[in-house]
Amino acid sequence: MKLRFILCVVCVVLAWAPAALGAGGSAGDGYGGAGNVQNEVSQGAAPASASAGSLPFTGLDLALLVAGGAGLLVLGVSLRRAAAKRG
Repeated sequence: MKLRFILCVVCVVLAWAPAALGAGGSAGDGYGGAGNVQNEVSQGAAPASASAGSLPFTGLDLALLVAGGAGLLVLGVSLRRAAAKRG
C-alpha cells in the first residue's frame, strides 16, 4: 500500500517536470539583449554598467532547485522506510 503511494508521488513529480522545464523562464531577462553585443562592440559603444549594489540575474531559479531537492529528499526517505519494512 505504501509502495503504491510512493510510486504515485513519483509519477506526479515526473508528470510536472516537463511543465516546469518547458515553462520558459526569465533567464534572458537579466541580460537585456545580449544578442546586440557584437553591434555595440563594433560601434565602440561603452558597456552598460550595473547599478551600484546589485548583481546581474543569472537565470538560476532557486525556488525550483529547492523544490527539486526537497522532493528528492522526501523520495529518498520514503524509499528507505519502505525498504526497511520489507527487510
